[in-house]
Amino acid sequence: MTEQKRVKEALNEIPVPSEKLDIILADAFKNKEKKTVRFPFKRVAKYTAAVALLSICTITSAYVSPAFANFIQQIPIIGYAFDHFILQEDYYQAYEEISTDIGLVANSNGVELIIEKAFYDGNTVTLSYVLRTEEDLGTLPLFEKLPTVEDNFSAGGYKVDYVEGVGYVGIMTLSMLEDAKKTVNIVWEPSTISSDDKIIKGDWRFAFSLHAIEGTYIPIHERVSKDDVAIELIDAVKTDVNLTINYLQDVEPVVHDNWMAVEAELHAIDNLGNEYQVPYNGGIGTDGGDSREDMTWNGTIHGLDPEATSITFYPFAHVSNNIDDSKRIDFEPIIVELE
Repeated sequence: MTEQKRVKEALNEIPVPSEKLDIILADAFKNKEKKTVRFPFKRVAKYTAAVALLSICTITSAYVSPAFANFIQQIPIIGYAFDHFILQEDYYQAYEEISTDIGLVANSNGVELIIEKAFYDGNTVTLSYVLRTEEDLGTLPLFEKLPTVEDNFSAGGYKVDYVEGVGYVGIMTLSMLEDAKKTVNIVWEPSTISSDDKIIKGDWRFAFSLHAIEGTYIPIHERVSKDDVAIELIDAVKTDVNLTINYLQDVEPVVHDNWMAVEAELHAIDNLGNEYQVPYNGGIGTDGGDSREDMTWNGTIHGLDPEATSITFYPFAHVSNNIDDSKRIDFEPIIVELE
């Protein structure tokens, strides 16, 4: 790993003729039937230089270790998914800078699956991946199984886009809804990949560990209630790149006399006036709850302003029977100090 790091640092210093490469890239990433994305020049230029130099190294060297050969193979891959999603959401740039290069590859039944980068913020595991196949898997290839964290099923989800010349690139988030740990072990054996009427079975297997990035634990335990529904902010973890919060919804059984479902969410504004969505990463039923709708949720604020010293959460909930029969409940705000 030390040798790989040294080589990477050396490669990043190689000058590359940017104008010629821009012309090449513009021709390479033209829109076809599926959405095509042109990646930022800086990364592609570095990797192009890296491949050229390492090709010379392999010719002139009498022996190349399997580990180093694998490293060479992955250089053009690491970072493509992050680059794609950075173009959609700026906050992914911060995640890329603190993530770990994984570079694991599994080939089975004509499908190459690559885990390129990952990080663990103490509450959630986020990983980027590339899926390559000659099969047309439509707009959203689905995995039969998501990764497990510490041998437990993890709530989570993923988004994926097709990039011409690269394959399907995706970002996956897994929530640690049980006891958080400093180091977690991730295992992923998806078994099948499907889309529309196609199902591809295979033997893709991954296993790796991640250390939690540094964060500050913030106990909260503030509760608000209205119309027989209560929301409690339990605690949060603040890092340099995000704020992850655990909260629960408590629903009195009488609510089910009129409503089937309850879904609590959060909106937030920091002391500087920045507004944030708080998308939840997943939820589980609360142990010992009085209602089938008692839930514990985990949500994340991405791109938190590092100068913010406090943040105000505005909880709300929807009670519903169906899409056309629902009601919104707004609760009193809860202020959380970040320092």
